[in-house]
Amino acid sequence: MNAPAKLAKMVAEYYVKTQTAPDLSGQQPAELLLQRACYVYLYQKPGQRLRAVFGRPLPQCNNLAQEITANTIAAISQSKHITIRRADLSSISYSVAVLDAVQRINDYHHLDPHRYGLYLLSDQGKTSVILPQRPGIETAQDQFATALRESGINLRQEAISLYRFGVQYYD
Repeated sequence: MNAPAKLAKMVAEYYVKTQTAPDLSGQQPAELLLQRACYVYLYQKPGQRLRAVFGRPLPQCNNLAQEITANTIAAISQSKHITIRRADLSSISYSVAVLDAVQRINDYHHLDPHRYGLYLLSDQGKTSVILPQRPGIETAQDQFATALRESGINLRQEAISLYRFGVQYYD
C-alpha cells in the first residue's frame, strides 16, 4: 500500500474509533506535502463494493495529506445510508485518486476519457466531475454528455467552462 492509501486507511480507522481527526504534525512523505485535489474511495472486501467516496476537483487544503484526511472523514461522516463501524474496518480497502491541476480547454474534443477527467462548471454554479477510466464512457463525447446529464446543465440557458485533469490512482 502506498502513502496516499495508507494515510486514508489510518485516518478512517482513527476517525471511526475516536470521532476525531488524527494529528498529522509528524513528518509526511514529500508527495503528501504538495497541494493537490483528491477523491478517497472506501470499498467493501471481498468484491470491491463501493461503500463511500468523497472528493473535489480543486484542492481545499494546504497539502495532500490534509486533503486526504478531510475527504476520508467526509466520505465516512457524510454518507447518508452507509455507516462504517469499527467491525467493518478490517474488510475495507482504500483507494485515492490524486488529481493533477485542472487545465481549461475550449471544447470536449481535447478530452480522452481514458487519460483525462472532466470538470464542467456552468455560469449558474452547476458542476460535474467525471474521472477518467469510468466504466461505460468510451469517447470524449460520452464523457461530456454524461457530465451534462449529471449536472443538469442546459446548454441553451447556461454558459460553461470545461477543464481537464490527469489522475493517479493509489491503492
